[in-house]
Amino acid sequence: MKFIKFLFVLTFILTSCNKDYNSVGVDLIDNKPFNTSIEEIPVFAKMNKIPPYISNAITTFQLGTYEDNIYGKTSVSFLSQLGLETVNPVFGIFKQTDEENGIEDNIAAIEEEETIKNVFLDIPFFTNVDDDDNDGVINLYDVDSEDPYSDSDGDGVSDADESNAGQNPLDPDTDGDGILDGEDTESINPNGGATIYELDSLIGNSNAKFKLKVSELEYFLRPFDPEDNFESYQKYYSNNIIPDNFSGTVLFDEEVEINSNELVFYNEDDPETEEDDESETVKERLTPRIRVALDNSFFQSKILNNEGLSDFANAENFKLFLKGIIIDAYDFSDPLLMILNFSEAEIRIVYEYQKYNKNDTDDDTSDDVIESIEANYKLNLNGIKLNSFKHDSYPLAVTNAINDTINNPETIYLKGGEGVMAEIELFKDNDGNDILEEIRSKEWLVNEANLSIYINKDMLSSSGGIIEPSRLYLYDIVNKAPLIDYFIDNSAGAKEYQNKIVHGGYIELDEDKNGMMYKIRISEHIKNVIRKDSTNVKLGLVVSSDISNSMNIEVKNKEAMTFIPSSSAINPLGTVLIGPSPSAEHYDKRMRLDLYYTKLND
Repeated sequence: MKFIKFLFVLTFILTSCNKDYNSVGVDLIDNKPFNTSIEEIPVFAKMNKIPPYISNAITTFQLGTYEDNIYGKTSVSFLSQLGLETVNPVFGIFKQTDEENGIEDNIAAIEEEETIKNVFLDIPFFTNVDDDDNDGVINLYDVDSEDPYSDSDGDGVSDADESNAGQNPLDPDTDGDGILDGEDTESINPNGGATIYELDSLIGNSNAKFKLKVSELEYFLRPFDPEDNFESYQKYYSNNIIPDNFSGTVLFDEEVEINSNELVFYNEDDPETEEDDESETVKERLTPRIRVALDNSFFQSKILNNEGLSDFANAENFKLFLKGIIIDAYDFSDPLLMILNFSEAEIRIVYEYQKYNKNDTDDDTSDDVIESIEANYKLNLNGIKLNSFKHDSYPLAVTNAINDTINNPETIYLKGGEGVMAEIELFKDNDGNDILEEIRSKEWLVNEANLSIYINKDMLSSSGGIIEPSRLYLYDIVNKAPLIDYFIDNSAGAKEYQNKIVHGGYIELDEDKNGMMYKIRISEHIKNVIRKDSTNVKLGLVVSSDISNSMNIEVKNKEAMTFIPSSSAINPLGTVLIGPSPSAEHYDKRMRLDLYYTKLND
């Protein structure tokens, strides 16, 4: 499943009409007895700082550093409990008690001497392998993603032909012998045809180097709240800072880099099969991931040497025995925030044990041998998982704008996560006066209604630019739900993350591929308010990712709000919008409701 398509924006360039309120726009249809026009309806808005939210209520987690010149720097760590692959695990063949005491029926139970070979922490990336022309080269690297016979590496052989021949269509000299693949009759792919993936949900410089630190968590993340007599779940908030004394043994602390290649592992060659070379056969393929080698001695003493203890009898005992891990990324050469697939992350323990082999001759001990056998056991990152955030303070101009809740602002700041949201009231002028009854008295038949929101490009460019969110999400604050237009829109684009296109909220780009505006269609909501006397509720506006997830997350301080949409909580990006009361130069791009209507002519 992909969700978090921050860096790939869907462009819908639509034309819009601009007219002042109370001045009827240009007729779209000049045909009696009806007249179709557009009216620009004012809105009233204010900003609210989003309080810390319940971090263990989300399912998508971040790691790393995000930084821009408007909102500053955010650093994110990750904590997780661990779970057993199987309870009461048996390492090797025999239980530890059988190894020590022996068993009956002439079955040889020896001391298996289970010994750690390697321990790996694997955290997969979210990936994209879209290949529209099915030529073995994903769209990101394909010189022509609509032509399977394009030549992406320029070696004279088409991508499709190279893929079919076992060559690398992205390397002109697959086997590195100095002869281009188009001329080489014996060129083979030495990496077993490893797929090069497009890594998804990386914000910043994916080529950045950084240090990754993995430590034992020495604080028990209790599942239930003792202050509520253990009758409700414990809430861990996004501003929880990890005290140094919560970190135990350091399991890894070194520099790492990101690699978008598939991981390919080969079998070991069997010396008894002289005609076959098993080392050329693939044992396992893994999607791109962060993979680091953890401290062998820790898992030897903590896991393998404790086989048979009651600490392994069930999940609850184990979480008290080994409380979890802390993962922190720091010392980035360039800022990089990674949204990783922690739901499939694992700790893979590779160990050897001794096996007594009678070679199927029970009565003849002369050919009996003791063999070393390799085996695997996994610890899953399950149970309570959460992010811990550290935020820089916002610049004074941003803070002052957020705290000014009286005046209809000329600038709207929006930021995801523990950031900033906007509260919008429709049909109110700059002084907060209600004009809904005036609109109702006109007896207009509403055809279409869009909330038009322009980006303050001057402020973004003067601040050095930021990564702009691909979508905004508008919702009903009172009922904690999306608007009716959200529910009736089943439209979808070419990609699975492009959904509810008619309802919109996608960024629209200018000719320079910079963000220009967002438009959110709320026609049915407006019809209900005007024609059916539905309550004109306050609306929330936030940056988002995939709005197909309309779940909400409770926040900590409930004075200004009680919840935040989860799709905004997991989005670190921010933007600056032109508000409802801008300066004269931005007046034509003010935040407003564009109302297309039909009216019976007099």
